[in-house]
Amino acid sequence: MAAFLVIGKRRIRFRFFVIIALLLSGIIYICLGENSDDEYTTVNYGRLDLVYSGQAVIIREETVYGAPAYGRAVYLAADGAAVEINQPIAVLYKENYDEDVVKQLYDIQEKIVKYQQEQLIDQTIDNDIIKVNMELQIIVSDIQSCVKNKNYTETAKFESRLRKLLNSKQKLLDLESEPDDYLTGLYDKEANLVSEMKQWIIDLKAPESGLLSFTMDGFENILGASAVDKLTSEDYLHIIQQIPLHDSANQVVNEQFESSAQAEQPFLRIIDPTSKWYAALKCDSHEIYLKKGDVLEVVFDEQDSVSGKVNRVHKENGHFLLILEFTEYADKIINKRVLPLRVKKTVEGLILPVETLKKSKGRQGVYLRDKEENRFIETSVQAEQDGYVIVESVLDT
Repeated sequence: MAAFLVIGKRRIRFRFFVIIALLLSGIIYICLGENSDDEYTTVNYGRLDLVYSGQAVIIREETVYGAPAYGRAVYLAADGAAVEINQPIAVLYKENYDEDVVKQLYDIQEKIVKYQQEQLIDQTIDNDIIKVNMELQIIVSDIQSCVKNKNYTETAKFESRLRKLLNSKQKLLDLESEPDDYLTGLYDKEANLVSEMKQWIIDLKAPESGLLSFTMDGFENILGASAVDKLTSEDYLHIIQQIPLHDSANQVVNEQFESSAQAEQPFLRIIDPTSKWYAALKCDSHEIYLKKGDVLEVVFDEQDSVSGKVNRVHKENGHFLLILEFTEYADKIINKRVLPLRVKKTVEGLILPVETLKKSKGRQGVYLRDKEENRFIETSVQAEQDGYVIVESVLDT
């Protein structure tokens, strides 16, 4: 007959007490096990490299200027070049541009140079005039070749140099001789042709000093400095999806050094090379262990390393949007809106395997051996990589 105990009107069997005893033993073991001798760990001093990579969206403050008229633009300065205010940067040929007038002008200018040389052949010609003559001959020859082949890419550059040389030579020749009727007639024809050309040629000068670019992607007025605190992950993904097509088109334009211009449409932009600019990077990590002010090693498009500072860390939907701040390297990425980026931060401190982190009374930390007992030290994780963490005592923070 099974043994049992009567309590009130209920009979309690002996196995009930066995089960209660086992449960109490388990609870006592778990409670005491927190401080068992095999729970403590040893820590060492080490370092971990936190590395994050992906496509970066560039944010910069830039001033956009429109074209003054419709026509074909020939660039005198390259994309990314540093220019000074009022420096010639392009020539705009309007829609009524007449190539025959250009050819006539260069023919007249060549006749002027040749006639002046013939008139002074029996005189002592100054060395400065000889030098200018040689340069003029080369430039006129180059211009004629361009016009003959209808290749006007370099014409504007030669024309600018030719004007300066002609002015210099004219001043020198005025000291040597007085123009006769024939030469005066050539001057009058030249003046008329130049006046006619001015009606459909616009010399464009830099509106301000800075880094120049003729490349547009449509985000110039959207991704300014004010976007740093407003950019979201959704915005980031939208830009990543849109930019590649713009980059592909702009590369063709830049290689030709000329393009069509539309009145009052964005034509060029100027960036202050001393101003701050930014890069946004989406990090698909549960934690990135970065904070505002951290200085990181940054590599754009597998090129040179540059120093960047964390400006903003925004957690959103299980990932992070990281905004980095820069004060250099702007000239290298002036025509890029999206490009590969890799950031690295080296963290040094007490390093240990991640599995040695324990929980005690709702706190995270490690057990360290203190004489004959284990002592729990609450810690904060500063970095985690490849199964290891670098920790810092909460009491030290």
